[in-house]
Amino acid sequence: MNFLIISVGITVLSGLLSIRSWYKPSIKLNAVSPVTITLDRDVEVIDEFNTNLAKENARHEAIRNTGNKEIFEIDKTAQEESFTKLKFAIKVVRNTILNIETEPDPINPKVDIEAQNFLLKISDDKFNELLLREDVKSALDNVEFYKNIQIGEVNFTPEIARDLKKLNDVELKYFFAELNELRNQIQYQETIKKQLSKSFFEEIKLTNYEAIFREAFLVQKKLLDLGIVRGLPKQKVVENIRILFPNIPAKDLSFVGKLINVTTLPNLQIDWQKVYELETEAINNVKPILTQLKSGSVLTKKGEEVSEQNYFYLKDLNMLSPQTDWSEIKENFIIITILTLLIIVVSFLRKNRSFAVNRVAMIILVPVAVSIIVAAIAIWGVDKLPLAPIATISILLTILYSPIMGIVCVNVVCFFLVKTIDMNFWQILPQYVGAIAGVFFTRNVHQREDLTNAGTKIAIIQVSVFLLTLMLAVEDFKVTTVLIVAALYAIGAVASGFISVASLPYLESGLKLITPFKLAELSNPSQALLKKLKMEAPGTYEHSINVSRLSEEAGNALNLNTELIRVGLLYHDVGKTHAPDYFIENNLGKPNPHNTLGDPIKSAEIIIAHVAEGIRLARKQNLPAAIIDFIPMHQGTTITNYFYYKAVEKLGEKNVNKELFRYPGPRPNTKETGVAMIADSAEAALRSIKDIADEIKAEEMIRKIIYSRSDEGELSESGLTRADLEQITKSFLKVWRSQNHERVKYPEKMNEFSEDSVIPS
Repeated sequence: MNFLIISVGITVLSGLLSIRSWYKPSIKLNAVSPVTITLDRDVEVIDEFNTNLAKENARHEAIRNTGNKEIFEIDKTAQEESFTKLKFAIKVVRNTILNIETEPDPINPKVDIEAQNFLLKISDDKFNELLLREDVKSALDNVEFYKNIQIGEVNFTPEIARDLKKLNDVELKYFFAELNELRNQIQYQETIKKQLSKSFFEEIKLTNYEAIFREAFLVQKKLLDLGIVRGLPKQKVVENIRILFPNIPAKDLSFVGKLINVTTLPNLQIDWQKVYELETEAINNVKPILTQLKSGSVLTKKGEEVSEQNYFYLKDLNMLSPQTDWSEIKENFIIITILTLLIIVVSFLRKNRSFAVNRVAMIILVPVAVSIIVAAIAIWGVDKLPLAPIATISILLTILYSPIMGIVCVNVVCFFLVKTIDMNFWQILPQYVGAIAGVFFTRNVHQREDLTNAGTKIAIIQVSVFLLTLMLAVEDFKVTTVLIVAALYAIGAVASGFISVASLPYLESGLKLITPFKLAELSNPSQALLKKLKMEAPGTYEHSINVSRLSEEAGNALNLNTELIRVGLLYHDVGKTHAPDYFIENNLGKPNPHNTLGDPIKSAEIIIAHVAEGIRLARKQNLPAAIIDFIPMHQGTTITNYFYYKAVEKLGEKNVNKELFRYPGPRPNTKETGVAMIADSAEAALRSIKDIADEIKAEEMIRKIIYSRSDEGELSESGLTRADLEQITKSFLKVWRSQNHERVKYPEKMNEFSEDSVIPS
């Protein structure tokens, strides 16, 4: 199982950290190249850059040198509209000269001409409001409606609107459409007058204006037949008229020119189909330009922008999609394998850490998970890599394993970021420093909120390091770019804290790992097993608390995981809830059930069963393996001496199988469980010594228990040395002394003290 986890982890991690070796997006024009491409032979390729340049020049020349080739066509619609405009303008000029006021004809005989004329004169906004209403008739019945429509001081009244209400919906719609057309004609008439100016009318009436009108029609037809280009200046139009019609008097020419400029629209438009045909013909006549490329020519460099010319060379050689670099992947696989094996050997040799599948999985799983995020960001864009939450590795491994392991794994991942994912030393430096700082921020945390705070601190460090490296390594930079990159570094660091907080519970439960947070949660008296122990076996619960207190001093002195020892001892006797009355601490003055039972072998079986029952209850509650270890290991393979000697006394030594009275084990295999075994044995013995004057007796008792367990071989696998055992003796004695110090003997009557008396503590 270990081998499978290690193999899969190494393979996945190698693939993720080698992403730029196998995920190679196609080379794009003016984009950063993911690889370096060097030619290994001489080749002849089409110089597409210069060929395209030649084609572009040919295309321009084809249009520039069209000569008599027709690339324009006449717009018939513009021609007809120009005739209509000129005819209307001449009518306006004639009526103005003759001072003829034309009244519009009635649109509908049902509507009084006064109402029609009133509607012709109202403002455009009010008319359009009326024109666009779908409920005109209902509006006409509303008195408030009339207040909004007026000409000067004259309002639109119900009397004026009376005739409109006689029309049906179709007639009303047609009426307003015709009315709108009339309004447009009137407005156009005013526009013509304004464009021609007062002086025009005053001067033309002194001439033979009918002849000028005839000349205007002839000139417009001639100009439109030749074609008027859009954007042609008005003065140029007059000059063209003078050239085309040299017989028109200069004075008449001025009037004709004004009429033409006011009414004539450009009617010459480009025939794009002909233009396309000319351009295509010119482009097809250009022959490809060839060039020679020598062996060793570098067409792209990894991390540098691809030039337009080299891009076309690569396209011609069919090399725009780089091949997977298997040699680099193989090299990375070998490096990661060696580093992983070294990490595993180091973790195996650590005496106070058990070498288990869950620890191997955790050491590999965290870098793999972070590398997945890094790979996704690299695919998204190399410039987004400051977002990578590298500090997640140091935070989680520091909490779940050790600060050293966090530092080692951060170094491994950062090495490959520089080696294979296009990040240089200055780019990775802020994340590297932030991740290392994360080890120190989280090595002594006790609350999950501390992880988010650590993320904020790491963000400050990463941004600070980035700005410092910017000043050292970059001469010219844009402030906006700096702010964006700094924000990415900050977001990545803060994300590290949140990812750690979010993933930690799953790692704890899925891999059954111990963290300071998990230990704090398990030590809460509201935990189901502790509540069960307190309710059903209160004496055992009190014993567990006393043993955990006793062991804390020794754990601190030996620099062990004191929290683990304390919590492990809170649960070490939960199995006694299966038959609490059979354990003396829960008897509370009641008759001893063992006396009633009268069978030492059966009594020993009940006592020993609390180990198996404790393991069952702990597993049912999904307690971590490190906590469950305290349940069998606090007894190890010791003998229940009391019942064993009772059986010998009753049946004779030869008739008693000593193994029936032995706990199943295993023996303590860590210093933490070794301390727990000694504390469990010493607690009851020390509790029996109440007089502080018996300190020598207490010390002798502790040493006797320690030497007894040592001589029996129970501590042989724990890793505890003689120096450790001596320190445990001093620590236990210190705790006993603090619990049994001399106390003041208070008088029976409190009134024997004066008000000024001080009671010593």
